[in-house]
Amino acid sequence: MTEDEPVHPADAGPRPAAYALAGTLSLQGPWSETELRAAVDGFLSELTRTLQEAGCVLIGHIKGILEAGGKGHLFFSVTSFEEKARYKGRLTGNFAKVDLSLNVIVYGVGSEGIEQLVLAGLRKHLGEVLHDSK
Repeated sequence: MTEDEPVHPADAGPRPAAYALAGTLSLQGPWSETELRAAVDGFLSELTRTLQEAGCVLIGHIKGILEAGGKGHLFFSVTSFEEKARYKGRLTGNFAKVDLSLNVIVYGVGSEGIEQLVLAGLRKHLGEVLHDSK
């Protein structure tokens, strides 16, 4: 390419794809915060691995919040394939259901592929999404 040739954004590499989910999770518990964090760690570990296997080349972010009404909330996020989840917030007591808001931005995988991997991972590690208000 010469200096006179225009550079198009499509030439810059994979495009971002976004996926969002908001719903209530019926947990495999009732679980404490410690048990819920372990399940989220398993979910995120598997999700980043399966995204990479599906062609994902970069994670913009995978972030979410679990809300348990008066028992608090727990925010989690991951921004690379290698890192462990970061958490903010606290949950008290045990819970069988929590509200989940999840946002995923990745490069190299389409939104439909993200949705399939997210839903399968949630079912395996956390529970069923009772309703989704995307």
